[in-house]
Amino acid sequence: MGRNERDYWIDPETPGTIGAERQSFAAGAARRIDLLQGMLETFEDGDALLPGVIARASFGHTPGHMSFEIGGGRALVAGDAIGNAHLAFARPDWPMPADQDPEQAARTRLALMQELAERGMPLIGFHLPGGGMGRVEQQGEGYAFVPVP
Repeated sequence: MGRNERDYWIDPETPGTIGAERQSFAAGAARRIDLLQGMLETFEDGDALLPGVIARASFGHTPGHMSFEIGGGRALVAGDAIGNAHLAFARPDWPMPADQDPEQAARTRLALMQELAERGMPLIGFHLPGGGMGRVEQQGEGYAFVPVP
């Protein structure tokens, strides 16, 4: 787990700053991390987790959210940095209420979209259609997700 993410969820101040609607997330995360003591390793942005798997900071959805670049740019596993194939692509710079830090998440999402479109790097996302694998293409002021078979 990314060190920033771990540190955020185990911080005793987090439940008081996260907002009432998300306090159960904070309590559950702290409990699970505590159960994993001794087994949990942390990593930083840019660390190679396995050969060909590089951690990439994609903060905003959560304070320490990470994505993973696979095979030297052969694909990016974005996790929850890009939460859907509709509004997140059409208006990546708009804050989304599902994100812990909506403004940071919007900046991250926009930067990822720009990079993915420019590099032609495939995207793997958990909440995207067509099995979650595809490409990002610039479309007008925003972007489009194009699933790959």
